[in-house]
Amino acid sequence: MNALHPLTSQQDSALTLRTRIARAFGRSASSYDNHAGLQRQVADSLLAMLPAHEHATQVLDLGCGTGYCSARLRQRFPESVVVALDLALPMLTVANRQLNFDGAAATPVRMLCADAQALPLKSNSMDLLFSSLALQWCNEPATAFAEINRVLKPGAVALLSTLGPATLQELREAWAAVDANRHSNEFLPAAQLQQAAEAAGLKMQLTTKISVRYYDSLLALAHELKGLGANVVAHDKAEAMTTPSAFKAAAAAFARGRQSDGIPVHWEIFSLFLRKKTGINPA
Repeated sequence: MNALHPLTSQQDSALTLRTRIARAFGRSASSYDNHAGLQRQVADSLLAMLPAHEHATQVLDLGCGTGYCSARLRQRFPESVVVALDLALPMLTVANRQLNFDGAAATPVRMLCADAQALPLKSNSMDLLFSSLALQWCNEPATAFAEINRVLKPGAVALLSTLGPATLQELREAWAAVDANRHSNEFLPAAQLQQAAEAAGLKMQLTTKISVRYYDSLLALAHELKGLGANVVAHDKAEAMTTPSAFKAAAAAFARGRQSDGIPVHWEIFSLFLRKKTGINPA
């Protein structure tokens, strides 16, 4: 660390969180596709929102994971440069293998390991930005929106999906019966996302959908989240202190919601259609 520019405790905490997120998703790179049923559904719905007439020569897949959306963006825009960006390098390794496996693709997808909150891209350079279920991992969403606005060309479009506050409510309720610690992330409501996007210079339309998935047990849900790399809890001090007895108690509370199909868990999906205002050219 440069002694002339020490990190504040808040900056250090954010850096640690970004590192933890990158490592969690990196560890899950080989297992991610086995657990990504919901993620695929959300991605397909977002891809269906792509404007039929939209022309793009520079396309960014922000938070590309194993490259599912990048492949479809390349199909949709075969003459375009598609950049697949992710915070976790192992995810990009898997994506590169799946997208550019023969080494001779007519339009290879370019891989970029970077943070959505500090994009190493030129201002006003992207015709289209696509991001499915990555925004919720930005601990500074206002910064992420500002970066999205900066790299988009004036009038260009961004399509994003993210999670709303009703997501995993059953998990939070189960743990609330056991202790006061945070065992699940909390997600921003639509109004705050709208405010942050518009403050960054983006016009936004938001739609909401609730998806209910069923699990056999709390352990099954925890296994899925870990397999996705989605088990990092921001500012979680209880993560290393969860005892077997506490987990057993939470599992019992979780199981009280069981129905004929299993234990329901809500996922609130926000789909964001953003357009950069014309005449705005951030440096």
